[in-house]
Amino acid sequence: MENLNLQQMIDNARAKVIAQYESTYGANVEYAKLLNENWTFDWFDLKHNDSSDEGKSVKAEGDRFRKGIKSWHSNPSVAWKQVRDHARTARYGAPVIEGAEGSEVEGAEGSDNAKHNRSPELRNIEELTVLFKFNRRQESLSSNLADCQRNIIKALESMGVDIGMIGD
Repeated sequence: MENLNLQQMIDNARAKVIAQYESTYGANVEYAKLLNENWTFDWFDLKHNDSSDEGKSVKAEGDRFRKGIKSWHSNPSVAWKQVRDHARTARYGAPVIEGAEGSEVEGAEGSDNAKHNRSPELRNIEELTVLFKFNRRQESLSSNLADCQRNIIKALESMGVDIGMIGD
C-alpha cells in the first residue's frame, strides 16, 4: 500500500513538471511569434555582434529576456536560442533532422538551410525510384534482388508512376 501511495506521488510530481515544461514551451512559442510580428526581417539569424540598428534592437530584447530569466534558468543564452529557433520555425516551418522519423527533401532548403518535410507519398516515390534506378544499373541481380526489383516496380506503379518514364 505504501509503495502504491509513493508511486502516485511520483506520478503527480512528474505530471506537474511536464505541465510546467508545456506551459514554458507554449509561452516561448507565443513570444517568438510576437517577435516575428515586431521584426519582419529574419531577426533570429542575426549574429550577437551585429551593429546595425536592427541588430542593436534584437540584442537589447535578448538582453532583457536573458536578464529576466537569469535567476531561475541555468543558461539564459540557451533559452534565447530556443526562442530564436521557435521564431524561425514559426516563419519557415520545422526543419527535419536527418535520421529522425519523417523525411527530408534534398535541395529544398529555405534561407536557414534547413531541410523541410515532404509527404509520405513523395518520400516513398523518390526513395523507391532511387532503388529502382540503382538495381536497373547493375549488371546482374541475385534472384532475391530480382524479386525485390519486381516488388519495387509494383509499388511504384501502385503509386501511379509510369516505370517507362523513369530516366537514368
